[in-house]
Amino acid sequence: MEAHTEQIDREALQDAAEGGTAGRFLLPIGGNHPLSRRLAGGKASCLDMLARAGFPVPAALVLSTDFFAPWIAQVVAMPAWQALTRAPQAQWSQHCAHLTPALEPLAWTSGQADALGRLVRLMDGGARFAVRSSSPEEDLDNASFAGIYRSCLGVPIQELEQAIRACFASCLDLPVLGYKAARGLPVFAPAIAVIVQQQVDSEVSGVGFSINALNNDHDEMLVSASWGLGDAIVDGRVMPDQFVLDKGEGRLLASTLGSKHCASMLAPAGGTEERGEFRSDESCLAPAQLDELARALVRIEALFGRPVDVEFAFAAGTLHILQARPVSTWVPLAPALMSAPGAPRTLYMDIALAKGLTINAPVSPMGQDWLRHAFGRILEHCVGKVDLPLDRADGWLCIEGGRMYLNVSRMLWLATPRQLARSNAPTDALLAKTLETIDVMRYRSPKRASMLPLLRLLPRILWRMRRPLWRSLQAFMAPEHAHRLYRTREREALAELAAPVDPGASLPAVQERFGASAARAVVQVAMPAMVAGIGAAGALERLARRTCPDEQRLVAQLARGVGGNMVVGMGIAMYRLARMLPPPEFADPAALAQRIARNELPAAFMAQWQRFMVTHGCRGPGEMDLANPSYRDDPAMLLRQMSFMASAPPEHDPGDAHQALARQREAAYGELLARFGPVRRMLLKRLYKMSSLFAGTRDTPKHFNLVARQRVREHALAIGAALAADGRLDRAEDVFGLRYADLEADTRGAGACLRARRRERGSFLDLLARQVPRFPALIDSRGRILRAPPSTGPAGQLSGFGISPGLARGRVTCLRNAHEKPIAPGEILVAFTTDPGWTPLFVSAGAIVLEVGGVLQHGALVARELNKPCVAGVDDVFAHLRDGMLVEVDGEHGTVSIIEAP
Repeated sequence: MEAHTEQIDREALQDAAEGGTAGRFLLPIGGNHPLSRRLAGGKASCLDMLARAGFPVPAALVLSTDFFAPWIAQVVAMPAWQALTRAPQAQWSQHCAHLTPALEPLAWTSGQADALGRLVRLMDGGARFAVRSSSPEEDLDNASFAGIYRSCLGVPIQELEQAIRACFASCLDLPVLGYKAARGLPVFAPAIAVIVQQQVDSEVSGVGFSINALNNDHDEMLVSASWGLGDAIVDGRVMPDQFVLDKGEGRLLASTLGSKHCASMLAPAGGTEERGEFRSDESCLAPAQLDELARALVRIEALFGRPVDVEFAFAAGTLHILQARPVSTWVPLAPALMSAPGAPRTLYMDIALAKGLTINAPVSPMGQDWLRHAFGRILEHCVGKVDLPLDRADGWLCIEGGRMYLNVSRMLWLATPRQLARSNAPTDALLAKTLETIDVMRYRSPKRASMLPLLRLLPRILWRMRRPLWRSLQAFMAPEHAHRLYRTREREALAELAAPVDPGASLPAVQERFGASAARAVVQVAMPAMVAGIGAAGALERLARRTCPDEQRLVAQLARGVGGNMVVGMGIAMYRLARMLPPPEFADPAALAQRIARNELPAAFMAQWQRFMVTHGCRGPGEMDLANPSYRDDPAMLLRQMSFMASAPPEHDPGDAHQALARQREAAYGELLARFGPVRRMLLKRLYKMSSLFAGTRDTPKHFNLVARQRVREHALAIGAALAADGRLDRAEDVFGLRYADLEADTRGAGACLRARRRERGSFLDLLARQVPRFPALIDSRGRILRAPPSTGPAGQLSGFGISPGLARGRVTCLRNAHEKPIAPGEILVAFTTDPGWTPLFVSAGAIVLEVGGVLQHGALVARELNKPCVAGVDDVFAHLRDGMLVEVDGEHGTVSIIEAP
């Protein structure tokens, strides 16, 4: 075989393929000119880049997208295609089945026939061919289409046309259309090129990743390989050998022998055949081959400028590169957070997932500035002026690269992994399991972190915090009096945040003003109330004897049905607003928003609408990023969420559910009073009163910050509108792609146009948005992701943590953001993490399943107050649960049982 393939002259292919009609239809890989993705597709353009860089790519020609354009034009005019484009996605399968027979009569045009004839003449030296599709949308950063398009291996020359037709038809298949829809690509704009490549008679084939695809470690490479052709690995017919290599030195770090019970080989008559019992008990790659492959992976990664996965083959001892593409699932880390290879690693905890932000998306550049300033002002209010930069990787907290990271390596000098786990369990139970497994010797920072600076600051902290501490104590001694004072201070703080601002003020000046006001409100007003509420709830738990399940059950009921929570109140207010209009009114949220703006709806609705906007207008999905619109900015977004509630049955009324919990709470309190003796009864009365008055204030500190954020955002949009009017930005919203410092620079010189600066600021965040479906809770400075040990349980049952009791059965709806799709009443909402902007979806859901969450996380709090079963801490939740599955959620025991998988 190899002797035949060597007869194909690559230079002859380059010269003969160019010129005439064939020059547009027939393109050589590794030719004199780079191949464009539009004409050659992603797979071919990557192979072309490799070949021109000197890598051993088998000789090949490409039938370009222009070659297939006449067929595409005929297809899109077919009635079967037109019917497919009009059909809902659930019916695509049957329409694709009707389309397939319509492709068979497609005839070659004269230009196509000429190009095919030339291809056959040029490739006649090869005994067999690999015929492979190459779409312009293939092998993108965030869309690999791996295994989706068709490939035909071992094709003899007499079957070449049939294989080309099969590869063309695959661009119209259901898997391709479904993949495009899932990735947000144009579904009904087909384009295809086809590679005809000399077939390598592989002794060993496999895939090599220049990053460890299992844990995202940048210093490791992962190789999977088996005997024969690579289709057996892709199809899952074999369990390949697996090798982990050190990227810097190429040495083998770990290997696992796969159960290679069969091998895919070239069949004598054409195509491939499976051979059983093929040397399954020995490693398929020798040390020298691993070394050669490791060096190739490093060079290819350097060529692409990012991690790659590479399909390779060894034939007659020679390495061949069959395909290379960017890895589409790795998690990049900002350069400022990366350490050098071989240097001590820093471990980071992403606290943007569960510690108040609850946002699984990159935060905008201006949003990061706002967060740094907001945290800095709160810290200054508590401690005074301290040197604690929030944009350095070696600090305690770093807001950089679109996320907010806590430096765990420094904290390991002050707390053990178990202590860290306990402190994080209330907001992220899965993270707590992961923290317990930390290797202290590997991740503790080389420089000891000392408590001495904090001890020196303690007198100053106590002095500056004297009022908040006294107000928390006051809440215990005189709860009702303290609550009246709290409400007065709350109104004063909100009035200060609502005060007018000079339209000509700079954005940093506006940030300073409202940041300082919000910090005072958080520390002096909200924090004492929140501490009192959380302290009372914790003390109530301790009143129940551990040996008495009934007392524990009754005390647990005291934590539900508490009034005063702003997020729960927002959900109830939205539901009531939605029920004030007939459901058809919500069919077009944008038109309804315009009618509201013109004050055309009934007076009762308009009054409630205005009241809602004053109280909750600063909220919305992704609310902790300055770039994301609030309900006040985008009323249509609020109306879309209200539309989910407009036709919900009465049993989904959140107000009724909350009132029922309040009655249960009061009944549990009465029963505990009857059970307890004099001392516990006295404590119960005081703590119950504190809890009733202050437990609902948990969200108030965040609310103060969001009111301030809304004022800063409105001012930033006004500045952005002025910059867009001056031609320095395209849209007012583009201002959030800049940092405060960019707006303070010289406005008349070279920096007058801010578009380039915005692109520069946003390039890394765009990469994150394209590639990272879920941010890891723990990641180190070489990109390694730490995960919790796998949970074991019965087949078909997922284990997590029960954070809101109850039992519910329903069909799964998976949401990666709050706007993706509606939740029908009773469906099981499955999400990675949630923030208060998801509350309307909770109202209709029968139960909630989260990957990130704990008893104090937003999702848990809202689920409990709406009486919805909720399970959190289900690792890799989207890999286990899919839309349409019938599941049963047990919020008490923390399990999700799969009843039926569609």
